[in-house]
Amino acid sequence: MSQAPIHIPLTRRGFLTVAGVTTAGVALASCSSGGGGGNRPNPGDAVELELPTYVAPPEIPGGLVSEVEGMPAIYTQPIAEYTDSVTEVPLSGGEVTTFQVLWGAPPQDAPANEYWVSLNERLGGEFKPTLVAFDTYNEKMATTIASGEIPDLSFVQDTNAVAAQAIGDGVFADLSEVLAGDGILQWPNLANVASNAWTASAKNGHIFGVPNEDPYLTNFPAIRYDLMAAAGHDAIPDDADGYLQMMSDIAALGSVNGKQHWGIAAFDGKAQSYVEWMFRAGTTWQVDDAGKVVNIIETDAYADVLAFHNSLWNAGVYHPDALALATQGNQAAELFTNGQVALTVDSFNGFFGAGIFRDTVDITPGAAPGLFVPPAFDGGDLLIQRNDGYWGMVAISAKAAEDPERLAELLNVINYWRAPDGSTEALFIHTGVEGYNFEFGPGNEILSLDDETANSDRAALQWLGAFKSPSFNIPANALEFVDNFRESVEVLIAATVPSPVVGIYNEPSVENGSRMSEVDTDYRGGIVSGRMDLSAIEEYREAWRSAGGDAVRDAYQAALDEA
Repeated sequence: MSQAPIHIPLTRRGFLTVAGVTTAGVALASCSSGGGGGNRPNPGDAVELELPTYVAPPEIPGGLVSEVEGMPAIYTQPIAEYTDSVTEVPLSGGEVTTFQVLWGAPPQDAPANEYWVSLNERLGGEFKPTLVAFDTYNEKMATTIASGEIPDLSFVQDTNAVAAQAIGDGVFADLSEVLAGDGILQWPNLANVASNAWTASAKNGHIFGVPNEDPYLTNFPAIRYDLMAAAGHDAIPDDADGYLQMMSDIAALGSVNGKQHWGIAAFDGKAQSYVEWMFRAGTTWQVDDAGKVVNIIETDAYADVLAFHNSLWNAGVYHPDALALATQGNQAAELFTNGQVALTVDSFNGFFGAGIFRDTVDITPGAAPGLFVPPAFDGGDLLIQRNDGYWGMVAISAKAAEDPERLAELLNVINYWRAPDGSTEALFIHTGVEGYNFEFGPGNEILSLDDETANSDRAALQWLGAFKSPSFNIPANALEFVDNFRESVEVLIAATVPSPVVGIYNEPSVENGSRMSEVDTDYRGGIVSGRMDLSAIEEYREAWRSAGGDAVRDAYQAALDEA
């Protein structure tokens, strides 16, 4: 899933009454107050959030469980035995309707779709989804809400103005009382949701859905250690000056293994972010000692970040097409795997799922890629912005929640979907039907049957929007990278801090995000590449403020002042 550049949040995941959310042409259906466990909410009334009790997911034999808060478990071998996390079917017959995202091809209908047949059997009722391509999510959400026919379960991307308005208007059930404290233990898999995800997704202290949990950190920097050694460096330097020298020395190698190469392929948000960590530039939005909201681009540290990137550029570290490659993620990644750049920033899925590490080693003899912890500019500590903790949520229709028994059944369904690693339910949700989507190998490893239709059948239905707690599953052909990965990620995650504006819906950010992003992209690229002098940062800041930055700041300030 694409993400907004780290510097300017196009949207924020959450909602508070900071500005009137308007949706032209959409008449929102009103929902009557119910006597069930999910009554009509009044999110405008701030209350103290009573967090659901947290229970860590069960440990699987052979898994590597860290003591670092926010570090997902790592699995390096096939799961030997799967156990049931759900003892009864979630539904007592009937059907469950959903509104969910379709990321790929639509599924076949049952009975041709064996995954769908099995899903109905496992749920104890008929699964009837409304599948919506993400690029049409906004308009489909608007028309669905306007119709008044709200599905039982909806994936709610609460950065969407229509979804935020719907929450405020009582379209979705307030689950606060039902899930608070030990009440959540009736649904053990929901209790595995980390407390920071509940906190981030709550609206004025109200819980309106089960958050789709994110790890603390998604993207990590990696480097070719063999190229470091070829350039005369046996370890990552201790400060920014040493790091600049090392990257300059690597770029000066020019040609290695018969291939022209550079230090870094693309100047994009991911490349910029790790230098922000080095200079402790902080979170995108910050609160100063006087309680005033400040954006990262207004800080002195941000100017240091751009100046450092410009030094890398002048030293020939960046690929000459680095600005264009910023929007060509696959091509930039291929330059790394093909042995033409020394450094890249990517996700776990990129390094291990897409096989960046394995491909790099297989393509270039002697290549030794691995994650690294960049040094702070002064040899001190890093400061890293933590992910918001969630990306959307599964909400329950307020109308459906008027019946306590129906509400419990719908929570049963979400509980099934959030089944943990090592469970038969998680195996089914994420892998499919044995003999249709996969088979077990001699070591109990999961082997895909590579049936494109069958895999589409599963993928199209399984994206309800609330999945198991994050974990890292290392494939057998990449076990050599486990120690480096674990040691590096633990250090990086331990250095993360949350944004002070997590959980705040900001309408001016939605309205002005594209204009702010255009300003951001133009000036960042201009300053880093030398097309503009560093002194242009004052012009940059003023242009950003005029493009909507001040309006966004004012909305955040108002929300924090009211909290």
